[in-house]
Amino acid sequence: MAKFETHLSLSSLDEMIKRYENRKKNYPKIAKNIVNRLANEMLEDVKQATSPHGGKPYKDTELVPAILEGNTATAGIKNNTDKAYFNEFGTGIVGSQNPHIAEELAKEGYKYDVNSYGEVGWWYPTTEDDPNPTKREVENGWIAWTKGLPAQKAFYEALKKAEERFKKVGVEELQKE
Repeated sequence: MAKFETHLSLSSLDEMIKRYENRKKNYPKIAKNIVNRLANEMLEDVKQATSPHGGKPYKDTELVPAILEGNTATAGIKNNTDKAYFNEFGTGIVGSQNPHIAEELAKEGYKYDVNSYGEVGWWYPTTEDDPNPTKREVENGWIAWTKGLPAQKAFYEALKKAEERFKKVGVEELQKE
């Protein structure tokens, strides 16, 4: 069995303290690396999500690069298209029966439009390549019928996965420095 010995002296302790102080200077960079890496992972997860009607509703999602404010590093992803918004939270009677998990939804004022549509559903303007089997061509384009969409929760699920991976990614990034 191998035996290891070390001898401590004031100079070796001073050297160790300096190494840790130098490493501490890199903490802001490390923090930005951690959140950027997690945001990139979230981006990849969200871009892979598909709609129940086919297609990739989150393909236009983009990275929000890390910024450092005080001792807090922040990064994320965003998608400003209505299609992604409605896919994330769901719509109509179908969405109201399978709501998004985020409690913030109600605080933001999001409501599932079930008014007079309810179980009846509604026709919406679309395109010829819409995979909805109820689509049909009308005088001024295409329409398709729906009762709504269930919440896809792609952003929410990507965030939960990033939260689970935070510690592992943090340790890996710290070890790189």
